[in-house]
Amino acid sequence: MEVQVYAQRIIECFIASLVFIYGCAKLLGAERKALWFKRRKENPFNFFLRRGFMGDSLNFGYPRTWQGLLFFIAMYGIIIGLSYYYIFKY
Repeated sequence: MEVQVYAQRIIECFIASLVFIYGCAKLLGAERKALWFKRRKENPFNFFLRRGFMGDSLNFGYPRTWQGLLFFIAMYGIIIGLSYYYIFKY
């Protein structure tokens, strides 16, 4: 397979993973997200740490409970598994 095909599939997987994470965040809801994950403490303003319009909805934080850890493992396991299959096996 050519390099351009691999690059295109990697970009498609990246975009699909952002959509998947956004969907999981909306499905989980703000209440459970606050219970299961600990947000990062506010840092002084820095260009690299500034969040955009989707930053707060995509940011889960650190898992604080076992439900958050299981959700994190399941979510990223699905992303990694499907991306690997699509890029290398499909």
